Amino acid sequence: MPIRQAALTGALVMLAAHSALATNGYLPHGFGTKSKGMAGAGSALPQDAMITTTNVAGAVWVGRRLDAGVAFFSPDREYTQNATSNQFPPEAIAAGMAPPWPSPIGSNPDFTGTVDSDKDLFLIPHFAYVHPLDTSSALGVALYGNGGMNTTYQPGDTTALPGTPGSAGLGTFGGALSDPADARTGVDLAQLGLNLSYSRKLTEQFSVGAGAILAYQMFKASGLSPFGMLVADGNPDDLSNRGRDGAFGWGAQIGALWQPTERLSLAASYQTQINFGRFEKYSDMFAEEGDLDAPAILNLGLAWRARPDLVFAFDVQRIWYGDIDAFANPMSESLLRCMGGETQYCLGGERGVGFGWDDMTVYKLGVQWDARPDLTLRAGYSLTDQPVPAEGVLFNTLAPAVIEQHFTLGLTKRLGKRAEVNLAAMYAPQNDLDCGCQVPFSGGPESINIAMDQWEVELGIGYRW
Repeated sequence: MPIRQAALTGALVMLAAHSALATNGYLPHGFGTKSKGMAGAGSALPQDAMITTTNVAGAVWVGRRLDAGVAFFSPDREYTQNATSNQFPPEAIAAGMAPPWPSPIGSNPDFTGTVDSDKDLFLIPHFAYVHPLDTSSALGVALYGNGGMNTTYQPGDTTALPGTPGSAGLGTFGGALSDPADARTGVDLAQLGLNLSYSRKLTEQFSVGAGAILAYQMFKASGLSPFGMLVADGNPDDLSNRGRDGAFGWGAQIGALWQPTERLSLAASYQTQINFGRFEKYSDMFAEEGDLDAPAILNLGLAWRARPDLVFAFDVQRIWYGDIDAFANPMSESLLRCMGGETQYCLGGERGVGFGWDDMTVYKLGVQWDARPDLTLRAGYSLTDQPVPAEGVLFNTLAPAVIEQHFTLGLTKRLGKRAEVNLAAMYAPQNDLDCGCQVPFSGGPESINIAMDQWEVELGIGYRW
């Protein structure tokens, strides 16, 4: 299949799907079904065309092949409010200058309780093709979900207006009172990446590669109208419930792969920050008038073949969320400075309110065993520290990306000499985080708890010539 036709086919499949990822921050735990079966390890173990998304230098080792698949991803997201009131002075509440409820609003009549996000099943496809030019070089193309996050909190799951029996819920942040059309609360971010790559063997043991990444992201948000008084330009016309907006972006990846012995492989790859255009419809939400870029990523990998039928893979991944202002800018500090009159710290401002995310380092360990000539089994485990700080929990109810562990299993069943079926399963146990909230409209420290757990099953097919 020519690369142009392959890219077009994959793009149509990807654009027809709706994806939401939120595992290592908002990035997936791995790319490709084989790698996912080993918890995302495998940058030094090229086995399929999806290696170009992790280490572009690996494509020249896999021959001519096509890989495609779809993941059934199910994240369970929730927040719990433990406080019955906010931190505004009682006299301000009595005078009607502030509402009595804390943010976010729970499910019980006293504003406490747990609220679960809807839409807990997503289909996430991927596609990749590698075409050798000769015995020492290859071109590759890969289409994949680069990242994303999604929450939908229904107003009917939150407390109703006090003293009004039978009324609809207030919404997570009280949006039903600010704007009834903005009562449902949540965000939806999806990113599509297209990696066009070239890899070459400089020796029989060493290869390098480079790829150009073209990307597109879509975003929408709702239920945020109560924060309209905190936008930098004073006019919250591009803050909430503006429908879906899109932006194109670009980046690059370089990689190297070295096999000093038949048993040992070493790998390194670096993906630059992906620079996207601004979200014009949400210029009042993200810092710097709607600027939301994707973070740079470093992968270091090792693969060791203990026996001809047994291989161990270990990867270390570094994700620089701290360089993306919309993610890294502090929440509580920025809101307090905004409320004190420093408008550059307000929503959408030059130093605007962010989610407070830190950089992440992820450790991934995988094992692969050729049980039979036609059957390969895999298992993996990854560990990290989640990026959300305690002071940022209030806004991170929109994106409770607090997962720290992944347990995975996988297999490959070969169907003759050319075709194969791949399967991977992932479980991320629940992790939660209590708020260290300081802003007055919250319920104070430990008032909010956000939590998430996940499972995923991915089915893939591979074909080699």
